Amino acid sequence: MYKVLKGAVVALGLVGATFAAAGTANAGNVGLSVNLGNVAFAYQDGYWDHGHHWHRWRNAREGRAYQAKMGHDYHNWNHNRDHDHGWHK
Repeated sequence: MYKVLKGAVVALGLVGATFAAAGTANAGNVGLSVNLGNVAFAYQDGYWDHGHHWHRWRNAREGRAYQAKMGHDYHNWNHNRDHDHGWHK
C-alpha cells in the first residue's frame, strides 16, 4: 500500500511538472517586446532609448502597437529626417 501511494505521488509530480513546462514554453510567444519605459523618442522606423541607442521596430505591427499606446510620444516620420537624426536634447 505504501509503495502504491508513493508511486502515485511521484506520478502526479511528473505530470504537474510536464504541464508547468508546457505553459512556460508558450508564454514567450505573446506580447510586445518594447520596454515602453525605455523609449525616449519613437518614429516610424524605430526608436531611441534613454541610453541613446537606436532600435528598429522588429516589424510594422510593433511600431503600430507603440503608436496606439503612446501616440503623444510618436513621430509619424523616419528618424533621419531631422539634422540630429531624431535625438532631441
